[in-house]
Amino acid sequence: MRVMCSNVVPVVALRGSFLRRAARVGGVAGMLMGVVWGGLSLTPVLAQESYLLAQAQAAPAGPMSRQEVAERLNLVPVFAIVSQDGTPVVANVEREGRTIQVASFWLDQVQAEQVLQQVKASNPEVASKARVIPLSLGYAYEKSEEERAKNTDIVFEVVPRAADVEAAKQVLQETGQNVPPEAIGVPLFYGRSGEGLLTIEQDGYEVVPFFFDRNDLKGALDRAAAQNPEVVNKTQIEVTSLAIVVERMLAPDAQADVQKIAFIPSRSSLEYIQSLARPANNP
Repeated sequence: MRVMCSNVVPVVALRGSFLRRAARVGGVAGMLMGVVWGGLSLTPVLAQESYLLAQAQAAPAGPMSRQEVAERLNLVPVFAIVSQDGTPVVANVEREGRTIQVASFWLDQVQAEQVLQQVKASNPEVASKARVIPLSLGYAYEKSEEERAKNTDIVFEVVPRAADVEAAKQVLQETGQNVPPEAIGVPLFYGRSGEGLLTIEQDGYEVVPFFFDRNDLKGALDRAAAQNPEVVNKTQIEVTSLAIVVERMLAPDAQADVQKIAFIPSRSSLEYIQSLARPANNP
């Protein structure tokens, strides 16, 4: 693995998006069943290091389509609360004088389980058979786009891990980025030096990694320091929004280098998914 720097994905103004967290849901008493999707599934999980190579090899020849972006997001696990038949549980939320429905996808499995327990306590009849399941962020993204076209009263949100939100606040303060922490939504961490964004070469492919967990980025830099100490020493960790990166990938005027973008899910989420695939007698 070789570490370099290049220019890709400028930081632009935040705009509305499924990938930017929706307004905070006030309580869980209004949870109900809705939005039948069916067929919820998670793509096979690879080792975290393999995500770089898998996404680099899948790089398109030009500006990326929504489907191509979804394929990259397919490698990121999220967790949803669903009913017995796989129907997502949504919340009724009052906003601007009307009631909307919010469907949430958590990056933290533990947080999703905690919300489920709150739902069961406040509305046991609705939530008695509900459960938390993993699925891919790409699948949720595509379905949200389909549902948004059909029903404007359904809002989808990705809920970031609390630790990542706190890490984003620290990075914003350390780097002097003039962005309100609440505007980040789902934070992504990346490396930047005076020469551009951190780029990793693996097996002849170049990728620009965006990490969901700052600690995973720190670990990658620590491992790379032995081979590329000069580059690593000049690299500082910065934060942007998942919504910003996706919007730049989809933009008609996107730079060709957006095809190098790789989403790196947190190591802890991958370990949890891998634990589900292991037989009970094979820890």
